[in-house]
This record gives sequence, C-alpha cells and structure tokens, in this order.
Amino acid sequence: MEKERKFVIKKDDNTDVITYMEYEKIKGFNVKPKKNLKFEDMINVNEMIVINPSLIEKLVDKKCKRTFEKILQMISVVYEEDDDDDSNYDLILGEIERFKSLIMGKYKEYIEEKEYETLCKKLEIIKQEVEYRKRLVIEKQLDYEVSRKGKSSR
Repeated sequence: MEKERKFVIKKDDNTDVITYMEYEKIKGFNVKPKKNLKFEDMINVNEMIVINPSLIEKLVDKKCKRTFEKILQMISVVYEEDDDDDSNYDLILGEIERFKSLIMGKYKEYIEEKEYETLCKKLEIIKQEVEYRKRLVIEKQLDYEVSRKGKSSR
C-alpha cells in the first residue's frame, strides 16, 4: 500500500506561481475543525497548520480564555448550588490540572512569558480556593455525621 503524501499548497498572488510544501516538515500550531463540520462547494479539511506567529498567538489566547471561562463557569455553578457533594470540586480540580498541563505542554511556546506566568498564577489561586471550599464541605459533612451520631446514641 502506498504511503499517503500530504502537501501544503501556496499561491503567490504576484506571479501566480503555485508552491507545494511537504506537510510533515512544516512547524506551526495544529488546528482541527469541529467534528462533522462540512460545507458544500468548499474545501473540507481534517487538519490545518497555522504558521503565522501573530495568528497563532491570537488562536492560543482565544482557546486559553475560553477554557479559563469554562472553569470559572463550573466554579460559579458549584458555588451557587451550595451542594454538600465534594465530587464536584474534584471535577473542577481535575479540569484545572488538565488545563495547566495543556498550557505547559502545548501552549507555552506560543504564549508570551508574562501572560503564561499570569495565567499560571490565576489557575493556582483558583485551585487553592476550590481546595479550601472542598475542605469546608468535608468538614461540614464530618461535623454533621458527628452531631448525628451523638444524638442517636442517647
């Protein structure tokens, strides 16, 4: 079976010359379209590599802001519910850790150092706050169980 070769096609507007570049050798930021997003009369792609540094920075910034807002939304929903279930806090902490590892692994090279440090500090503050709230919920549950046992032993 023949190996599938992938190319990038670039057209120079001034000379109408089409240039082919090998896909595997291009370094940039990989972007995949949403699943099952197909348009008629359009070129449908499975993956795209962005090589323009300013565009990469904007894409990564947008992705980071969207994920950060998602985490804040999760926190606000859990805080508003005032539920005594600490598993919701575990989900939030897991999401924070997943996002931190994504930032450190995939996005760090595309984000400015100052912005990277600010984002990590924000995530650490949020993580500490969620852990604090989780401890309060656990202590509240333990106090309730202790007081309940004390009343039933009479």
